[in-house]
Amino acid sequence: MDEYYERRVSSAVVWSRRLAIFSLVLFLVAGTSHRIGYLASADLLPVLGVVAGFALLSLLAAVRALFLFWDHGGKGGGALVFAVLVALLVLAPFAVTLYRGVTLPMLSDVSTDTDDPPELAIASAARTAGMNQIEPFTLERRQLQEDAYPEATGRRYEAPIGQVFEVIEDMLDRHGWSIVGQSEFPAEATEITIETQARSPILGMPVDVAIRLIDEGTSTYVDMRSSTRYWGHDFGDNAARIEAFLAELDVEVAYLTVITPVEPTEPPPPPPPVEQPSPPPDEPVEPLDRSEDPPD
Repeated sequence: MDEYYERRVSSAVVWSRRLAIFSLVLFLVAGTSHRIGYLASADLLPVLGVVAGFALLSLLAAVRALFLFWDHGGKGGGALVFAVLVALLVLAPFAVTLYRGVTLPMLSDVSTDTDDPPELAIASAARTAGMNQIEPFTLERRQLQEDAYPEATGRRYEAPIGQVFEVIEDMLDRHGWSIVGQSEFPAEATEITIETQARSPILGMPVDVAIRLIDEGTSTYVDMRSSTRYWGHDFGDNAARIEAFLAELDVEVAYLTVITPVEPTEPPPPPPPVEQPSPPPDEPVEPLDRSEDPPD
């Protein structure tokens, strides 16, 4: 009777697949819980470390399984490929973040005006000891930002401050950025600062944003500031947010001025002409009486 050797699935393959699936599920659950408010931002950071750790353990188990395949053979090649792909998928955001952390300057607060940045008064008062504190821009920070993000500059629009303010309000509503500061301003205001809270694209980490509008008469100048609450490195997120928002604002204001062009201010009417006094009427010249002249 012929005997057949039954190839077994290595335990390393099993553990690699289990660890990969667990890291993916934990990442999705933690990210979703944070976005909907069930998990605080401060608690999310250690969870992300656990996610990355399990994904790395999955890859280590996959390497162990490859050596066992080479020495003893076995089944489970498809499961091993699946585990490696899932682990790499989980680690991809961490790899991109690591690359940005190495290649980009360590900044957590970016502004289009580094000399006089828009004020984050409410955010500064609300930040606790575990968050990044809002501090003045130093000369070193200014130079780092100018070298890394030269496109993060303010904008000047040929539109009244009231129209630009309405456009920005509509944009904030579309993006889902909640206004945390004053949202109503007097009609005669010449400077408006809007404080709002944004979210990072993937994990929804809270970011404090200030948008300042300055009335320049026939035009409006807009500055923007974005400051992350956690981590001393924003990995380029703040500058990308500012550039994307202002680029969209460029399009919106340009469309607004085409549809409803700003009417130029009418010059004041000229003063009425000063009436010159009319000359006195000429007195009639009486004919010379020559009746008493002696005869020739």
